[in-house]
Amino acid sequence: MRSWSLISFVFTVLALVSCAAPPRAASQALRSSAGSYELEVLVNGEPVRTFAHRGQTYVLGQEGDRYVLRIHNRSARRIEAVVTVDGLDVIDGEQGDFATKRGYLVPAYGSVDIEGWRVSNEQAAAFRFAPIGESYAAKTGRARNVGVIGMAVFPERVIERPRPRPVAPVPYYYERESRAAGSADKSAQVAPAAPAAEEARDDAAPAKGSVRRERSGLGTEYGEALYSQIEHVSFTRANATRPAVLLGARYNDRRGLITLGIDVDAGSDVALRESASPFPASGHYARPPRDWRGY
Repeated sequence: MRSWSLISFVFTVLALVSCAAPPRAASQALRSSAGSYELEVLVNGEPVRTFAHRGQTYVLGQEGDRYVLRIHNRSARRIEAVVTVDGLDVIDGEQGDFATKRGYLVPAYGSVDIEGWRVSNEQAAAFRFAPIGESYAAKTGRARNVGVIGMAVFPERVIERPRPRPVAPVPYYYERESRAAGSADKSAQVAPAAPAAEEARDDAAPAKGSVRRERSGLGTEYGEALYSQIEHVSFTRANATRPAVLLGARYNDRRGLITLGIDVDAGSDVALRESASPFPASGHYARPPRDWRGY
């Protein structure tokens, strides 16, 4: 499969934009769509089954299936989408960080497919569901965040001529209170939460004398090479460090989703088979067609 994508480089000077601490994706409920943006998981060109559970989106995966991430941008402005799989950036394979990593450029009212981990400007390694032990994250000693897909959306900065605004007189006491509140908000936003120390490569090597237990469920492996052409372009974010929205989904196999209390069989072929009746309309004979000639 041939694909053509654009990767953006952000040249925005960070000192000229807000330096408030960005929200932590790990603490957020992940949903696959919000407003004008959507993240889809496709297998064989069709969206996989998803489930809404406790305010989050869950994807039903199957071991061995190759999948593609499709980003939809239904807004009137280009966006940069920084994407991670299993906590790893899909471009450089390092720990996901939307404040410093580059992303894929998605045109206004358009979409972009991401087929795998980037190998070069011409190739990608396919995304493929696999046991956690065979996942790219586990093989590189970073399986802490296996089972999650994330996307940070950065709209493009649009430069317009400033328009004069009428300035209404502000009472002194109101102005003084507003400045005090602004200073307090700035102080609260500057200090980001320190990452937990145990999150770094906690699956790389078990402690001495311990028995390593193989984790169940699905991860994403570094699959076969695919032709995937990209081009580097310039892009300036409206806000260099704070995305407009964070999207994503958690994925697992059937057993894993059932363990979470998700009824994966509701409305499926399995449910139909379990409720099938051998005699749905007993007591009737076969009705002949109108042109049938009897005795």
